[in-house]
Amino acid sequence: MSYLKRINAIEADASRNYHNFSGDVEMYGYTGGNMEELDANDRTLTIKISNANTITAKVARVFGASKDLNDALLDPDITILVDESSHTSVKAELLQNPFRIGGLKYVVSDALQLNNSFSIIESTSTGSETRKKWQPINYRSAMNQITTQIDAPSFDLLVSANTYIEVLINPSSSVTMTVTLSQKAAMRNVLQNRQVATTSFRPAPTGTFDKPAIAALKERM
Repeated sequence: MSYLKRINAIEADASRNYHNFSGDVEMYGYTGGNMEELDANDRTLTIKISNANTITAKVARVFGASKDLNDALLDPDITILVDESSHTSVKAELLQNPFRIGGLKYVVSDALQLNNSFSIIESTSTGSETRKKWQPINYRSAMNQITTQIDAPSFDLLVSANTYIEVLINPSSSVTMTVTLSQKAAMRNVLQNRQVATTSFRPAPTGTFDKPAIAALKERM
């Protein structure tokens, strides 16, 4: 088989797997023919955490379905609410439908709260744990005039039933974590002969213009 015929065969095979294949080298943004796209208006979780204790800082655990499905182990001074549903509903869904977070907006009632890092923990049924630290304060910028808010569009986390985030909440403080989903498993698709992963390539909203949006506006002027 000649080199040109091999190239044509590879392109033909790719076109069968990607409905919008155009022969371009760059593959970013291609969507599989049977892949379901996440609804842009239905991929946000607004998680509100508050500490009612006026003296002592308390640890809040977000997610962690396999560790505490019904929030029974949550500190009594800590309240976790999810505007779109509830914390227990999110955890129940995680038992079979994991998702990937692709962007975080973090708003705090006290700027000092930004000094408290996130502990991102992945546990297993055999007892092992993997821990990572994420520092909100690293996303503070001199250009950001709001001292109680950070935008972290690069925040990326695959969340399963074994994943949870622990963060220390200062006394009488509250925080709001607005997370944007970039991928989500949809087990119902198995019965429809569709891919299980649903995906969105839209970036997390930050309230600021990105470069492509600015370029598009300039073209219209």
